Amino acid sequence: MLAAWRQPWSTNYVSLAGEFLVLAELALRGLDGTLTLGHTKGIDILVHNPRTRRTFKVEVKTTTKGVGRETPFGESYAWLVSKAAGDRTDRDLVYAFVRLETGETMRDVRRFFLVPAADVATYVRWEYRLHARLVKKRRNPESTMRKFRIPVETNAGMMPRSWSDGRWRRWENNWEIFGPAPARRKV
Repeated sequence: MLAAWRQPWSTNYVSLAGEFLVLAELALRGLDGTLTLGHTKGIDILVHNPRTRRTFKVEVKTTTKGVGRETPFGESYAWLVSKAAGDRTDRDLVYAFVRLETGETMRDVRRFFLVPAADVATYVRWEYRLHARLVKKRRNPESTMRKFRIPVETNAGMMPRSWSDGRWRRWENNWEIFGPAPARRKV
């Protein structure tokens, strides 16, 4: 049975695992979450906070990769996002970036970064402009994929000017982004 954990995961299973883990965390906090089915563009989970009566859209991105180091970004976690993320600034859209550890220690490391869409859009646009300056000649057609990076504490590297306030430090386990948790009932 343990040998099965050592086999490479398909990206589909990794994506599903991330979505179900986010749903579990929402349920533990008394928030109503439902997985969207089919081809709902850019929405994996709908979240309703019964206390505030607000509804949120959640786009889940999951990776099993560890810390990467790229010049000029420094050490960071990275997820692929679409080019369209640079245009999506909806107040009710939240990106849930999930980092999973694979292998035998998989159950030990699950990290969640909950990021407002406006911050993702800012980063995607900034990174694209920076990349375009660094790579002067484009031989291939422009890709529709972008990378979203969250710096590792010890080495922030380059980032958008608006991030100079250290906002990425507040994103880990930022479940408060969905508003105050509903009151718990006594059992």
